[in-house]
Amino acid sequence: KSLYLLLVIIGSVAPWSLLLKFFIQNGFSVELLIKQGFANYAGAAFSTDLLISALVFLCFSFFELKRLGLSRSRLIIYIAATFGVGLSCSLPLFLYFREGVLEGKD
Repeated sequence: KSLYLLLVIIGSVAPWSLLLKFFIQNGFSVELLIKQGFANYAGAAFSTDLLISALVFLCFSFFELKRLGLSRSRLIIYIAATFGVGLSCSLPLFLYFREGVLEGKD
């Protein structure tokens, strides 16, 4: 469980440190960020993979919350973390909270 929390921190700091540099250089242009994410086939492959992975994660978390007997309103937290920070934050955050629930059921 501690590993997931550490990964939440790393998964928040690492992408945002790079995004801050991007925004400092280019201003707060989400359009330019997306455009550069799809600027070539390599970038488009990574961006597409990430978008699909985020969609899969959100579907999984939706059904897993139901399976664990938790309110699906928690999904809002994971959606915000995914699109506000990134999958590198939201996935370990979900796993951290999930582990806490599973530990409580033992």
